[in-house]
Amino acid sequence: MRVLSKRLKKVKKFFSKLLTETSPFDSLYEHADSVQGTVEALSEEIHHYTNGKSVKGDRVSDFEFEADRSKQEIRRDLPRSDLLMPVARSDLLSLLWNQDEIADNSQDVAELLPMLELKGELPEEYRESLDQLAETLKASVEEYGELIRSAGEIIKGTSSNVETLEVVLDSIEDINRLEHEADKKTRRAIKSVYSSDNLEDIEKYHLIQIALKINNTLDHVENASNFIRIMTNK
Repeated sequence: MRVLSKRLKKVKKFFSKLLTETSPFDSLYEHADSVQGTVEALSEEIHHYTNGKSVKGDRVSDFEFEADRSKQEIRRDLPRSDLLMPVARSDLLSLLWNQDEIADNSQDVAELLPMLELKGELPEEYRESLDQLAETLKASVEEYGELIRSAGEIIKGTSSNVETLEVVLDSIEDINRLEHEADKKTRRAIKSVYSSDNLEDIEKYHLIQIALKINNTLDHVENASNFIRIMTNK
């Protein structure tokens, strides 16, 4: 059994090397770029919203469409056996799902923003909190883009550098910190809505859902980064 196990490990290592140049991570990078595009476009739309400008969401939708198409290609091309992959197929699919949810939620927020026309102005504290959430989300996804490339080098075997692993772990901690900051900003936004005397109930509900949806997008950034932690620890 030991001999068989050693042989299987050698075979797996051999095929993993063969797949280095066409690793699923190469496609994940492309998908991550489209996801980052949705967030950057959304961040711009949020700033338009808080400044009373019109929100269309076309660029967010375009990037989300690219991300969805890339996701389908990755799923189609993935080997059916873990033997032919440097990581477990289930782990990679879970990572892909969370990564894609960032784009899906970004599109949801972009569609939600103009759905209800407010009769009055946004509370000042809510505007500030929403702008800060947009910047935190943008910073988090930018950090994630660097993270997945560093992690890919380790998982593909193109880098065994301890410093690269430290970069990965530091990036994950930074993303967790940003998500924690976003939680506080979300609570601040919600509190400002509840304490407002100038908003109708339906308007309060609408504004709260926007803040929660942005925060949920950040949750998926954190979830994806934590899957990377699992994959690089194996």
